[in-house]
Amino acid sequence: MERAESDLLFGKFSFWNNLNETEKRLLEQQISWKVYQEGQLVTGNGSECLGPFLVKYGTVRVYLVSGDGKEATVCRLHEGELCMLSGSCLLPDIPFDLQIDVETESGVYILPTGAVRKIMSANIYMENFVYKTMNESLSDIIAAVQKILFASLEQRLAEFLLNEAARCHSDQIIMTQEQIARAIGSAREAVSRTLKQMVQEGSVQLFRGGVKIMSRQKLYHKL
Repeated sequence: MERAESDLLFGKFSFWNNLNETEKRLLEQQISWKVYQEGQLVTGNGSECLGPFLVKYGTVRVYLVSGDGKEATVCRLHEGELCMLSGSCLLPDIPFDLQIDVETESGVYILPTGAVRKIMSANIYMENFVYKTMNESLSDIIAAVQKILFASLEQRLAEFLLNEAARCHSDQIIMTQEQIARAIGSAREAVSRTLKQMVQEGSVQLFRGGVKIMSRQKLYHKL
């Protein structure tokens, strides 16, 4: 990887500008590129530690799976975002039991765990970045579990639609009901029923392959 490209990709993250030339070259020489197809599992229970990765394009989902198969989405990553949870083995005794899959075809740059670990041992800025980001991710995990345990399906769905609309800067969310259900950790049938109720009350409108928000106010009132 050339320096101009690595600066563009990683320059916005606090650790990058605090690496010396040797450390930057170590990462640049070992960064790998991989394309995942829609629905493909990136990493999951029992798989080896992939390492942190940066999403170049597409959408990647990180989620918990309970013993009975119930899912709780921790976060969804989009273009330009860095996933540290795929490199949880960088820290000892972190009991993350997560799965990561691809919602839409995605291209990612993978940072090798060996190189990151080597830099962490010598560079306090990299070490602090990894610990800080992992700590924030732990907060996301706790929030995901709390939503599943304490928030109703209607609340989770309303919050998801509002957040996705804000991210896309559009009232139209281009996602199937199956994708939405997986994102909020529910069954498609249950999401379909709840969306139909929202249609009747004028909160949303359904179209093939997506949902359009008709009243943000009504959705906010559900939270």
